Amino acid sequence: MAKKRDTKKTRNEQILATTKGEVSEIALTVDPQTGEIRFENDMLNVYSEVNYDRPKGPKILSRIPQSSPDVSFDSSPALAKNFDFICAVDTNTRRIQGKKVSVVGIVIVQHVLIPEKEGFTRYWQYHVPFCLEYLEIKSSPENFGWLAALEHLKIKNLVEPDIRIGMIVDSDLGNIDAYNKRTKPVDGPDYLPGNVQLIYASGDTNKSDIVNKVLSGADSAASQCLNAIDSGSVPFNTKQLDNNWFEGLRIISPNSAH
Repeated sequence: MAKKRDTKKTRNEQILATTKGEVSEIALTVDPQTGEIRFENDMLNVYSEVNYDRPKGPKILSRIPQSSPDVSFDSSPALAKNFDFICAVDTNTRRIQGKKVSVVGIVIVQHVLIPEKEGFTRYWQYHVPFCLEYLEIKSSPENFGWLAALEHLKIKNLVEPDIRIGMIVDSDLGNIDAYNKRTKPVDGPDYLPGNVQLIYASGDTNKSDIVNKVLSGADSAASQCLNAIDSGSVPFNTKQLDNNWFEGLRIISPNSAH
């Protein structure tokens, strides 16, 4: 009998940052209780990253930008300290009835206190408020979906003005830093709003981590909607819109896609 291979990959947890100007040394302190670090130098572009090694280069599992003075390796405190509102957005596209149908799956993530015998414990709670269905998006469906999700979350008063928003996404990793710095437009001429930071998470691995888990939830919500439209349990959208960005739009509630 062949020996079963151990396919579990060793994950690397890193904090990466850029010094503000040239320095001869970097000083930092470590909190022995939390494991969080604090740089004594002025730093730019600070983020935590989880990856694993592979022959063609590291596989990035998550990358969380952090502006708090205390920088965490752990995604849970990193999210809680750096963002007031967190959501995951993933867009899936399928050709149905001759049309390119894109569904933007949205998951809202909240840190809640749950009473237990010995006091309260913090947990992450998440839900799907709605999904967006578009016909024939003219630009990149993923990038378009990020800005569309922000717009509709604001329209529905699910986010307050000027709060720190973290949006978990799983594409365009090479450009996320430029999007977060507002040095490159996200979609067409449109830049990321100044109070929004993109958080990268791979949706196909490491479901035990909150960022990967909720990204997978957004992907699942989008897929369920597409399946419902494809099967006919949700009627196909025949209402055409005349604009420069897409040919059709519907807001799909979670119940209507089952």
